[in-house]
Amino acid sequence: MGSPWLARMAQWLLLAVVTGGLVAGLKLAGVPAALLLGPLLAGIGFALGGAAIRPAKAALLGSYTIIGCLVGVALGQAAGPALLAQLPVLLLMAGASLLASTGLGWGLAKVGWFQGPTAVWGLSPGGAAGMVALAQEQGGDGRIVALMQYLRILMVTGAAIALAHALTGPAKALPAAGWFPPLAPRALAETLGLAALGFLAARRLRFPAAAFLVPGLAGAALVATGVARPSVPPLLAAGAYALIGWNIGLSFTKASVIDGARALPRILLAAFALVVLCAGLGLVVSLLCGVDWLTGYLATTPGGIDAILIIGASVPVDLPFILAAQVVRVLLVLLVGPAIATHAARRLG
Repeated sequence: MGSPWLARMAQWLLLAVVTGGLVAGLKLAGVPAALLLGPLLAGIGFALGGAAIRPAKAALLGSYTIIGCLVGVALGQAAGPALLAQLPVLLLMAGASLLASTGLGWGLAKVGWFQGPTAVWGLSPGGAAGMVALAQEQGGDGRIVALMQYLRILMVTGAAIALAHALTGPAKALPAAGWFPPLAPRALAETLGLAALGFLAARRLRFPAAAFLVPGLAGAALVATGVARPSVPPLLAAGAYALIGWNIGLSFTKASVIDGARALPRILLAAFALVVLCAGLGLVVSLLCGVDWLTGYLATTPGGIDAILIIGASVPVDLPFILAAQVVRVLLVLLVGPAIATHAARRLG
């Protein structure tokens, strides 16, 4: 009984050690988002090496609540008339991003690259696990959809990191003392309270996205009104990033890679096309909203708000604008994305 448990613990320990080395190396190289990229790369290596470990669902859900708290603090500090005045543009951006991904999936299915549901759900900018489940319900290939989703996240995140490095130079490393700031008990208690609220909402409502949305929106409202001042300690944030990166990386199983090997060139081209579409949309946003192009790109890219938060926090961009745009996109995707993608997939047969 104890042997399998010890084997899993050994794998987790080795994964943590390898991840620490990768994160340190990436930080020395000045790579943005090292706290997410390191765990992600380590997870991929372990998954393809046959590791049979995955973060517990409860732990992963908890990590998303911490990311939600970080977003809530950033949004709350930036909330004001200027940001609210840009809400129509943010809605247009979110709608354009959703239509671009769905339209690209439709086009790829029409030319015969992928089956209809597989193409639409594979490129849909939502949670990967949810997209896989919906694709399977409609007769799509869940393994190909999973590969498309996770490779898209990898490519979008990689492109954002490369652009940030090219346009702004090496990322600023966090000073050693920055990992252990003075502890503010009330701020930490407020953070944990928001996280617990998000966790319970996600469990009770059976709506995983609530783990991120509830603390994000509630935290933003509390910070904006001055009722609370939550704060996320750096080590707690790093732990959340690690769990999210590991979860994505460890999803790359040998079986899924083998099953998708023949379609891999098409999957990579589809993901690249989506990156290019978002880059063009980011340019339009930068012109309309008066922000720099990197801010516009990070605001429109469908690579996951957790990854974008980490990248945006390490380079000189308009982080509140990016977070506001990403939150609006997430809300729009959750509200109307499934209906649009379902309609497109059914029309494609």
